[in-house]
Amino acid sequence: MLNALELLHYCHKFRDRLFAFYFEKAQHCEELLTDLRVLHTAGIRQILFCYADDRLVQKLELWNRSGQTFLIVNSNELELRTPAFMGQLQRQLGDGALPIVLLPHGDDSTSLKESVIHCAVAMGATKVFFPGPEAHLVIQGRKVSCPTPSQLEEALAHPDTSSYPADELGFLTHQQNTHGIEIVRVEAERGAVFREVFTHFGSGTLFTHEFPDVLRQAHESDVLDILAIMRPYVRAGTLKEMTPDEVLKAINSFTLYTVNEQIVALAALLEYDDCYELAKLCTLPRYQARGRAKKLVLELIEKAQGSGKRGLFALTVSVQVGEFFESLGFQPCPRESLPEAWKREYDFSRPSVSYWFSL
Repeated sequence: MLNALELLHYCHKFRDRLFAFYFEKAQHCEELLTDLRVLHTAGIRQILFCYADDRLVQKLELWNRSGQTFLIVNSNELELRTPAFMGQLQRQLGDGALPIVLLPHGDDSTSLKESVIHCAVAMGATKVFFPGPEAHLVIQGRKVSCPTPSQLEEALAHPDTSSYPADELGFLTHQQNTHGIEIVRVEAERGAVFREVFTHFGSGTLFTHEFPDVLRQAHESDVLDILAIMRPYVRAGTLKEMTPDEVLKAINSFTLYTVNEQIVALAALLEYDDCYELAKLCTLPRYQARGRAKKLVLELIEKAQGSGKRGLFALTVSVQVGEFFESLGFQPCPRESLPEAWKREYDFSRPSVSYWFSL
């Protein structure tokens, strides 16, 4: 059920947004046609840019006979930058079509890709996708699904440490910085775009600015996001499951870490007698190892210090998380020493270790 709620949440979030896709090979476009149809059905507008290919055209024409709305448009690099061509595409999008702009073969230069991005940005696209092989970026042996500016700078300075060719990494980084648009490199395999757009995990490599980063109070409209972010931790057994009603009732206890208005980490301060429990600490995989959990916990410690409570406690079944708490000044403590109100609700069969922070 939560999978369906997450899907509906993203359908609503991206409805009427414009995404652009640049396919270096026609077979990549063909492989992802089902994903693109799903996006179109969800109300997400799209412009596809691909090299002309007879087999792809035949498939698109066949699908159109069954009620699809792919609209084949022939163009070239110079035309992509003209207001007249962009106006034509806008009208076609307004009519509900899914334009696929076919480009001439032999023109796969960097300037053509720049023209594609220019056209997409000028038309209001919020994301530009580059499907292809080996979409996952690896820097110094570690997969990085949302590289920071410093990581990109280091990878460009030492090209041998990155799995991306230096010219490709440099192009994607430069275009993102220039236009401020999100650029996504995804695998050209069925389901990859669906996972990137409609799940919290994503599936490719996201190039984006990391600002503004904002810590804020949770709102009632954040319930589905909170549940989705907690879900992998619940499945792994590191967090106790909450129902939507339980999250809604405790919504004022949650503090959220957002990046570009997307919730990427969260935690809650739950009140028990003269103490607080720091609970539900979790971060999206794409945004881990960036110091966000630390900022979030320090924010909650500061909030708790002004409450008049005597202490703050946290529990975890993870040795790594326990070490993280200790690095912030928490000390291991017996679970039996924690508030009676908390003990009445807790399942002591869980192999958790408790940590205490005196306020």
